Amino acid sequence: MGRAERKLAAIVAADMVGFSAQMEADDLATLGRLKDARNSVVDPLVDSHGGRVFKTTGDGFIAEFGSAVDALSCAVAIQAGMAERNAGVERDRACVFRIGLSLGDVVVEEGDVFGDGVNVAARLEPLAPPGGIAVSGVVRDQARNRTAARFQPLGPRRLKNIADTVEVYLVQSDAVPAAAGEDMRSRHGEARPTLAVLPFEDPSGSEDREHIADGLTEDLITTLSQIDALSVIGRKSAFAYKNRTVTAKEVGWEVGAGFVLTGGARVSGDRVRVTVQLTDAVTEALVWSARYDRRLEDIFGVQDEIVLTIATALQVELTEGEQAALRYTTVDNVSAWIEFTKGIGFFRTVSQATYRSARAAFERALKHDPDSAQIHAMLSCTHAIEARFDWTEDRGRSLDLAKEHADRALALDPENADAWGGHGYRFMCLDRLEDSAEAYGKAVALAPGHADLHALHALALTFAGRAEEAVREAETAMRLNPLDPGWYCGVLGHAYRYAGRLDDAIATLTDYDRRSPGFGLVDLVLAYADKGEPEAAAVQAQRLLAARPAFTIEAWAKTQNGAEPDRLARDRASLAAAGLP
Repeated sequence: MGRAERKLAAIVAADMVGFSAQMEADDLATLGRLKDARNSVVDPLVDSHGGRVFKTTGDGFIAEFGSAVDALSCAVAIQAGMAERNAGVERDRACVFRIGLSLGDVVVEEGDVFGDGVNVAARLEPLAPPGGIAVSGVVRDQARNRTAARFQPLGPRRLKNIADTVEVYLVQSDAVPAAAGEDMRSRHGEARPTLAVLPFEDPSGSEDREHIADGLTEDLITTLSQIDALSVIGRKSAFAYKNRTVTAKEVGWEVGAGFVLTGGARVSGDRVRVTVQLTDAVTEALVWSARYDRRLEDIFGVQDEIVLTIATALQVELTEGEQAALRYTTVDNVSAWIEFTKGIGFFRTVSQATYRSARAAFERALKHDPDSAQIHAMLSCTHAIEARFDWTEDRGRSLDLAKEHADRALALDPENADAWGGHGYRFMCLDRLEDSAEAYGKAVALAPGHADLHALHALALTFAGRAEEAVREAETAMRLNPLDPGWYCGVLGHAYRYAGRLDDAIATLTDYDRRSPGFGLVDLVLAYADKGEPEAAAVQAQRLLAARPAFTIEAWAKTQNGAEPDRLARDRASLAAAGLP
């Protein structure tokens, strides 16, 4: 018996799709195709990426690598090579692999490999589509900033004989084409239909009326998300498609949706014309379409009809409670709704000017509907954010108004998640950090699918000194929002730095700067300083000044909170040492 060796390894497990059926039809030809694929594609690529095939499984193979990045690069190369080989080959004669990839503790004995790393990879493989790759969350974390691959979240999964749930991602790469005709609903193992509502268009092109189409989109997402039997892609991912021309199939692959809802809303005088189409993202077949021509004051009735028709088309059975509880709009008054949608449009872009405009729009909306919990909640959030970034003449008054509006929202609707978000942001500004984390905890409990609230909860947890919890919340936000905005990377990188995971912080913050040039650089300076690399910190400091010439340590410090009293002083000293004013 040889001596057993324990180590960390990346494991690639692959099986041939349709192997049994092909064997039944022609066993010798099938084995020949598999052997040829191993000899000409798999083995050379595993070897060139520093890996080792340690087991063949009759219809596949298992290989080990010393690095998750090398393993993923090899898996992508294998699938690309096999796709090229299979071009023009009839499906029942093609050699197509599903691949699972995990990183974990293994034991090597007499050339064989055992342990959780192997078991998880084997359980991930069936979750991949034909020609695709499924990876665990730890692989995604290791590789997301070091390869060109993109990762589509499937959520936490219970895998057979694996004690803990595993976050699962599908790999998206230009080198790995999706398998034609693969049903995304079964591929994702999702019992509920998954729907993406894309931003409705305004065919008139009028900027003055564009907010009505956006408001209709927002309301449909909000309402449909309340149906337990339906999974709806979050609004942030949905609005990432605004002004983009994409097919339903492309959207389905990018965000993991089986169905896509598109449409348009055009206002002319006191009338609104709404068109809507529901498309199967797999076959791109039209499931349902409708056209409405109503008075603008009937817009809520149009939303009602769309929601109920979608539920019917997707064979979603509403409970009596859901039918009674569904709220088809954020407010009950058309004039208030129009102003509210303007405010939401401004609120999406974080700047002093846009938040001033958002606040003004919400205040106009409130005059039309003073008892709307949602308008009060959004005013609370706006006042709190303006106070944090010192965008107000009287910071104390802004924080008082944030409290007043949040309290009023909760009095009107005790389950309004955004109202608790307003409280959370206000507590953050007041250095009541545990209170902030608790308020955001209540917010995400009320709206578990609200990605932004999870990201802000992560920020609050970081400041409260609970960095590892913050990392998990930030990762949840990214899972809920497949096309997450760059600032999620900023929150995650911030949490990594507070947790002392400096290499992860640097990789994530570098990705943030790549996606949103000029952002994440302050934390990047500090991460390099914390790591003891002052030269690298100084380089990032110069990049920061080039991107934000008006930056000062004093202004930055006003936005910082933390449970560790000495951290801010250390960070200020590090920024000054890197050459920042």
